[in-house]
Amino acid sequence: MNPQNAAADPEVSCFLTANAGSGKTSTLVNRVARLLLRGAKPEHILCVTYTKAAAAEMQGRLYERLGGWAVAEDVKLAEQLVAIDENPADLSKARALFARALETPGGLKIQTIHAFCEKLLRRFPLEAGLSPSFQVLDDLVAKDLAQQALDAVLTLPDAAYRDRLIRQLKAQKFEQLLGQFIHQHDKIADQLTRLQAEAGNIPLSIYVFQCLGLDAPATPDMVVDRFAENLDWDEVAELARSLATISTKGNQELSVTLLSLREAVLNGNPFDFDAMYRIFYTGTHGPRKELCSTKSAQCDRDWLDRTRVRFAEVVAQRKAAETAMNTLDALRLFTDFSDIYQTLKRQTGALDFQDLIGRTKRLLAEGSMSQWVLFKMDGGLEHVLVDEGQDTSADQWDIVKALTEEFFAGEGSISSLANADRTVFAVGDEKQSIYGFQGAKPDLFLGMRHYYQLRAESAGKPFVVPQLVQSWRSLPQVLGAVDAVFDQPDLSEALNFTAEKIIHEAKREERAATVELWPPVFPLPVPDHVDDDADIEPVDASAAAPAKRLAQQLAFHIRAEIDLGRSVIDKGTRSARAMHAGDVLILVRKRDALFEHIIRELKIAGVAVSGADRLKLGDHIAFQDLRALMRFCLQPTDSLSLACVLRSPLCDLSEDDLYDLARTPDTRLWQALGRRASENPRFSAARNFLGWVLSEAPDRTAFDLLGRILNRRDPEGRTQRQRFITRLGVECEDVLDETLNLALKGEGVGDIGVITFLNLCEFNASEIKREQEEGGDRVRVMTVHGSKGLEAPWVILPMSPGFKSTQKDDLLVLSDEADIFLSSRGKHFDPEAVTQIKTARSDREAKEGLRLFYVALTRARDRLTLCGYRGKTSPNGLFPDWYDLAADGFARLPDVVAFDMETRVDFGVAKDAEATDGTQVLVYGQRSESMTAEARAIPQTEPLPAFITASPTDDPETDIIWRSVSQLSDDDRTQTDRAPSPLAGRPGLGRFGRGIKIHKLFEILPEMPVERRKIVATQWLAKQPDLDDAQREEIQAAVFGVLNDARFAEAFGPKSRPEVALAGRIGTNAQGDAVFMSGRIDRLVVEDDRVLVIDYKSNRPAPDSAEHAAVDYQRQMAGYVALLRQIYPEKRIEAALLWTDGPKLTPLSETLVNLRLAEIGGH
Repeated sequence: MNPQNAAADPEVSCFLTANAGSGKTSTLVNRVARLLLRGAKPEHILCVTYTKAAAAEMQGRLYERLGGWAVAEDVKLAEQLVAIDENPADLSKARALFARALETPGGLKIQTIHAFCEKLLRRFPLEAGLSPSFQVLDDLVAKDLAQQALDAVLTLPDAAYRDRLIRQLKAQKFEQLLGQFIHQHDKIADQLTRLQAEAGNIPLSIYVFQCLGLDAPATPDMVVDRFAENLDWDEVAELARSLATISTKGNQELSVTLLSLREAVLNGNPFDFDAMYRIFYTGTHGPRKELCSTKSAQCDRDWLDRTRVRFAEVVAQRKAAETAMNTLDALRLFTDFSDIYQTLKRQTGALDFQDLIGRTKRLLAEGSMSQWVLFKMDGGLEHVLVDEGQDTSADQWDIVKALTEEFFAGEGSISSLANADRTVFAVGDEKQSIYGFQGAKPDLFLGMRHYYQLRAESAGKPFVVPQLVQSWRSLPQVLGAVDAVFDQPDLSEALNFTAEKIIHEAKREERAATVELWPPVFPLPVPDHVDDDADIEPVDASAAAPAKRLAQQLAFHIRAEIDLGRSVIDKGTRSARAMHAGDVLILVRKRDALFEHIIRELKIAGVAVSGADRLKLGDHIAFQDLRALMRFCLQPTDSLSLACVLRSPLCDLSEDDLYDLARTPDTRLWQALGRRASENPRFSAARNFLGWVLSEAPDRTAFDLLGRILNRRDPEGRTQRQRFITRLGVECEDVLDETLNLALKGEGVGDIGVITFLNLCEFNASEIKREQEEGGDRVRVMTVHGSKGLEAPWVILPMSPGFKSTQKDDLLVLSDEADIFLSSRGKHFDPEAVTQIKTARSDREAKEGLRLFYVALTRARDRLTLCGYRGKTSPNGLFPDWYDLAADGFARLPDVVAFDMETRVDFGVAKDAEATDGTQVLVYGQRSESMTAEARAIPQTEPLPAFITASPTDDPETDIIWRSVSQLSDDDRTQTDRAPSPLAGRPGLGRFGRGIKIHKLFEILPEMPVERRKIVATQWLAKQPDLDDAQREEIQAAVFGVLNDARFAEAFGPKSRPEVALAGRIGTNAQGDAVFMSGRIDRLVVEDDRVLVIDYKSNRPAPDSAEHAAVDYQRQMAGYVALLRQIYPEKRIEAALLWTDGPKLTPLSETLVNLRLAEIGGH
């Protein structure tokens, strides 16, 4: 039996170790298919994957396998069953599996661990102590809540520990610590929990000192004072006099220092620790070799040597005391932050991703309801499969252990099928464990294998641990290069925890592969005329940077290889074909300058490139262009924002055009554009477009407005979205979509909607992950981490020099066990315990860096190109340099051929030959041939139907009216007919300012404990820079006039909810257009027989009744009623306006509601 079939045997539990490209996904699919063939129910199988992409791939391949069985001819199907060690007579069973899988309620359970946890918690919310309607936070909301928690913790009164920490760390490092709180909250919280458990009954205020080697708490000054008290100052005076008899400068200065120390102490002044430190240590904190002149008396030298040893202990104790005190302050600050953050999450009924894991773990393994939950699940889970076991964290393994607890225990080990065992399957490769920053530990996979092996052996159940070493992905020369690179005992041990030589076997033998090592690119010498002290760098200085020159070489070479039609082996047909851009995968260690240079140079060379695999939304120019457009909508006289819009793809004016417009004296840019629109067709097009935007903005939500802008066509028939993509590349399409998603989060029409969107933009830190799977026709450029699970015919690995720790900026240092310390002043001020943790962490990261290199090398199918550049300084030596490892590996390979790079035009040398100090390219294997012109031709495809590219707004009959319920006015009404703003003439607030702030307080205060409402309101209003003290007092009085009034208790009772969003169709207007409405209800009360909708109004003076309120307000409430009648058809819907002036509540009669509904086309 081959190893794959042994691992896929459905009757045995198995922990499979699989080399890169050895077919682990196929093995997983085979195992599930064989389980189904043996009669296992689809709903009884759980497959846990590491990523959503892996889950989708596995599910797709399984359905493809089962679907193929359903339609295969008998002979071919029998052959396929025999190939996986199944009975060829089971044809009818195999054909029925596809339909059976499709009909399974909820589908096959192939999902990430987070998706499984969410589904389980939704099934048992009460047992987990959750609201049944809990929500999972997205990154944007989670970061916003964390920022709110930080703001709150920074305003806590009587926080001496916080102020002490600020003085100790200073502003920059304190902000750095707060950033670590946000980004590593769950990791720090888990470590703190372990530390408290390890401390047991010992208070942390004592235990932290003990962890650092101190018997009892002490301040740094206490440590130093004890040392000073134990010194014999008479001996010091005698030593000083003796040293002074030697006329050397060092002795004279030492004598003076000792006498000064003695005099200060005897006069009652503090002991000068720094002066004593300079006696024994250099300015770089190393020990001094000579403390005094060799001519000094032997007794003097002996005294200094003895004191040096004693003082070294004091220095160590002082470091420990300072670190302990700072650590305790930091942990207390973190605890306060975490408590507030958790409270905010509870108030919003939300969980973040780590909460899903933690809550599920407690539900299954720790809580009082765990046995009940496992009992309810017991009949529904019989086979558990875990993918990427080497990257599964300890908490995730705890969940798997809880789910499989009964799999090896008596009757619990028997499945619902006769004589069949319940099984556990896991597949992983410790050599590919690269997610240590997410809690993965490669040795944990080996530990879990040992755990399950013991459980199985104790229960007398079969358990196998096969290995897959044969690669179906890479050609022999690629694998040979990988083996050569890691052909050292220390490197092998870093990868797979054994010094045994790493060996890969290739199943593919279509032809020889190509493995290349380019010479490194070095910095060019600085010309003599360049002023090193110049404040401003020349604008073309980056052109000479080695990273940029390497990127130019790569782009030129890829362009040349595509034009030559260099052949690759097609994965599907297994025959040679001409390569295209989609066959190239470029992997970098991090997204640095080299990453950006490569993408830019590929575009310049005309090579199709898919762009960055991750994008920070706020940093992308397309997002910034749309943000500028929305600022222009809010304030057309904002010339800077308008200039950004004019230069963007939205208007596409040139620099000269913009200069021509902007040089008009004493004229705003918008005015200049209007006056000169007739002079230039580009000016006219820009003026028409922007005029249309301004006309649309007042009646649109930000999402609606941006959607219409991106779908609007220019005179050439291109949409604005197409203009963005043409100019900025395909990656900006994801940015445009994410910008629309961000706009969707903001509610409100016109100025309010735009303001909300811009506020979200200011605090947005979204990062877009762009999936870059195989099959496209563009070069993929990504980090090695992002390439996990991917492959390509040609992989290029451009290597940057050296590598710095990914956790170098962490002030809180966490050990592998439970220790956690604050390291704030650098390595020279760290106690030994902290130094050991940092050393262990560096060693761990170095080994993970080797595994990352292994993952990068094993992505290649036919060709592997290794290249790199050098900086001005050599690598620091703390982390392995990939280029050096590659060069060492090539030295161990046989039959390596050297090509002269200066004669190879396809390497870009004819373009910039001086770009390298090296001259030869080393090649292992054989270069593939170039294809004929006919073979290189791209097959022509049928053109897309016209409707595919048609704008959805081209058909006027499909247009609908979609408005906010707050904008339901007649088309011919003027702005003056609308409800007057109560803010006219008020300094500092502006239009809607007072109402917006009152609404915000009504949103947050009712959810707070009554005793904290005043404090929260005062703090929040104090942070509003546009308010003076009188306005703050007036707004607070208006808000609490409502909250403290018993007449309005119902509006803020337990059956009420704030900020409820609504959207839907309410009818048809007089022109026959469908009327859709969207809005957000300020307060909604849902009772057994009725629903009350309340909207806050801050106008002054308040009307006596709803009939005297502005018609806009009446229509707004009528719109709410129309939508709620559809949601609650069996309940009575009532509406009322709550005025802060008074305060008073004015209900709307049913007659009035129906009248206004008829006016707006509702029913």
